[in-house]
Amino acid sequence: MSNRTNVSGGGKLEDAYGYSRAVRVGNVIKVAGTCSTDVDGSVVGEGDAATQAVRCFEIIGAALEAAGAGLGNIVSTRIYLTNIDDAPAVGEVHGQMFSEVKPAVTMLQVSAFVNPAFLVEIECEAMVADDENSTGVTH
Repeated sequence: MSNRTNVSGGGKLEDAYGYSRAVRVGNVIKVAGTCSTDVDGSVVGEGDAATQAVRCFEIIGAALEAAGAGLGNIVSTRIYLTNIDDAPAVGEVHGQMFSEVKPAVTMLQVSAFVNPAFLVEIECEAMVADDENSTGVTH
């Protein structure tokens, strides 16, 4: 695919597991499941699902920017929680981030993540028009 762009988030497992933080093909950008880590892989917001959700969206935003888009281009999010009781707090974060964009969203509980300290994992899809810049504003 000549119009494919792989975006690395710099994670140490990307090469070992053979994945990209985000992949853009044409006008569609898919962002891999994203957990709350800092640059050295340590968990951010341990024990706090809302803080973890904010950090996930920061990482997602950086990946989208590298792919020529922004959070305003997101059309769908999937939020995975290890405790569904965290849904109101994480939903509030999502609502604050997307009060105007209002992407389609799915939120569900899973049994565990690869690191037990992760409470939230978020993946998303974004779309851009041919004449959009990274902020989602058309020319």
